[in-house]
Amino acid sequence: MTIRDYLGDRLNLQYYYRHPRSYARRGIFSIDEPSPTIRGVNRPIPPNYKLHSGDPQDIDLSTIRPLSTIERSYIQTFPDSFKFWGTKTNLEQMIGNSVPVNLAFFVASNILKLTQL
Repeated sequence: MTIRDYLGDRLNLQYYYRHPRSYARRGIFSIDEPSPTIRGVNRPIPPNYKLHSGDPQDIDLSTIRPLSTIERSYIQTFPDSFKFWGTKTNLEQMIGNSVPVNLAFFVASNILKLTQL
């Protein structure tokens, strides 16, 4: 499933930046592809970022931004009503380390079914 499949045009963007673990990897992603792993690190695009061969080549880097903390929580399937408390750094870590809410619900529901047999 792509980000657009899940969130529609809710993010109001086509491409976003995700800080790569190394500059040998791409950092620009489209919402028309599955999301890479949501990590606890969420940095802005560096001013000297050079397009990687895997990045879309026809984009204006000045229009690219990282996903916000709340946008990243949507990808992890946290509901809109969920209230996060803590510093921005704590929230980024919390979201990056979380099991997606819908996945946790699915696993727990199936364990419950199995224990009731």
